[in-house]
Amino acid sequence: MKAVILAAGNGERASPYSLTRPKAMFPVANKPIIYHTISQLKEIGIKDFVVVIGKLGERIINYLGNGEKFGVKVSYVTQATPNGTSKALVAANNELKEDEFIVVYGDTLTTKRTFIDLIEAFRKSEAIATIAVKEGDAPHNFGTKTEGNRVSSIVWRPRELNFRAYGIIAMKNKFLDYVERNPGVMLKVPVGIMPPLEGELFQSINDAIENGESITFSRVEDFIVDVDYPWNLIEANVSMLKSMSAELTSSQIAPSAKISRSAQINGNVVVGENSRIGDYVYIEGPVWIGKNSIIDRGSIILGPSVIGDNTIVSNYSLVQGVLGNEVRVENAAEVFGIIFDGVYIVHYSEIAGIVGERTDIGAATVCGTLRFDDEKTIVEVKGKKLVGENVAFIGDYCRTGVNAILMPGVRIGPYSIVGPGVILYEDLEPYKMVLAKQELVKKDWGPNKYGW
Repeated sequence: MKAVILAAGNGERASPYSLTRPKAMFPVANKPIIYHTISQLKEIGIKDFVVVIGKLGERIINYLGNGEKFGVKVSYVTQATPNGTSKALVAANNELKEDEFIVVYGDTLTTKRTFIDLIEAFRKSEAIATIAVKEGDAPHNFGTKTEGNRVSSIVWRPRELNFRAYGIIAMKNKFLDYVERNPGVMLKVPVGIMPPLEGELFQSINDAIENGESITFSRVEDFIVDVDYPWNLIEANVSMLKSMSAELTSSQIAPSAKISRSAQINGNVVVGENSRIGDYVYIEGPVWIGKNSIIDRGSIILGPSVIGDNTIVSNYSLVQGVLGNEVRVENAAEVFGIIFDGVYIVHYSEIAGIVGERTDIGAATVCGTLRFDDEKTIVEVKGKKLVGENVAFIGDYCRTGVNAILMPGVRIGPYSIVGPGVILYEDLEPYKMVLAKQELVKKDWGPNKYGW
């Protein structure tokens, strides 16, 4: 069986991180989503992959190459115009000569068990296609109606939801006939709902059903996350760390790693080659520490957390979440969230949320995490008002100045600067610098003010 990964979408709703990478390259536990998908499928015997790429697809090619370093074979096709998942699959048609294959959306993260269950259900049913669904999930664009073990229809933006359809579909080659005839819009919609003009793969599912074909489903028992919005990346990391924690039953310390006698470690930890845990460090597992990293001088790591390679946490800093490679957290900084590669957070900063690649956080930068009314933050994405998270979302290659304050829910575009003393209440676009304007008042002063 061959696997097709659809990774050509622009991912506009996941801004600011999708402005500089495809969503398939978003990091989860320090590895891109596409890495987790390929690794899980490889473990169940699938080693031949077709990746459909689009804007910024070079980052995927740069990371995966021909797949040899991951023990698989990877080829690429380009979807020139991001006009829907069915069109993305059509772009890969020439690479699909097998009788059956599996299609996975590039921004969907789940576990190996999900793939095993789906393929098993597909082969047992002899259906033309089998889709992954999850019961009792939050409302979503694609609701699935079922009859017995079959799908009766997939509805865009249903008012009532039985199951939610996810972008993992096992299919026979014959199903491509319906994909090629996709109408370019979802036709199954409630009255008054307005679908976008995109060729959705789920509409091809509806077309096959209406033509008498059997479409079955597989219930997802583990976690599954579509990374549609930036806060979904937090959900994806939390879910993956929880899954990893259940599998870590004992500590694994590399022979070349060094641990101070005064360090206190509770729970299971993984410490990579040449890493060092210094004096008076406190670690509460489960925690994974990469190669050549240093945790030193009374710092605290609270699990579940992942610390990347060549990363430093020092001088009484506190970390919980995921730190990428070559990150520095020092001088009593506190960090909660997902930190991409090469970020510096120092000098009493308090950061909560997601910080993009190679961003420099200035001294005493603070992220607000609680609104005065204790409510969730409302975020507008492409004209739609959504409930976000009360943390900050800082894009790649940004900087903050001393004493910058980021209020709950703000998003900062890549290549931008939040200047010293700025209190940022609203999103900041890419390629912008915002500075605080100070009004100075001069007054006469001297000994006479003291009565002389």
